[in-house]
Amino acid sequence: MSTTAAIGRIPVRDVHPVVENGRRPAKAVTGESFEVSATVFREGHDAVAANVVLKDPQGRPGPWTPMRELAPGTDRWGAEVTPDAPGHWT
Repeated sequence: MSTTAAIGRIPVRDVHPVVENGRRPAKAVTGESFEVSATVFREGHDAVAANVVLKDPQGRPGPWTPMRELAPGTDRWGAEVTPDAPGHWT
């Protein structure tokens, strides 16, 4: 039996911010903007785009924040987001 996680049709890898390989939560101050970035790609020639969807401390998803390609050709995407209340955001 394999313990390797399956990779979907559109892999999302290397998501940041991350602290100690995800063992600790990244922190920000309420109202402070920070960048969320990830490597997003797809096999083939179809266009790819990505969004950040923050969930507030009650688990409600907020609006989608479109990501922009950080360096063309690298599959690296990023977007600035701003939590507007204290608590554990995902």
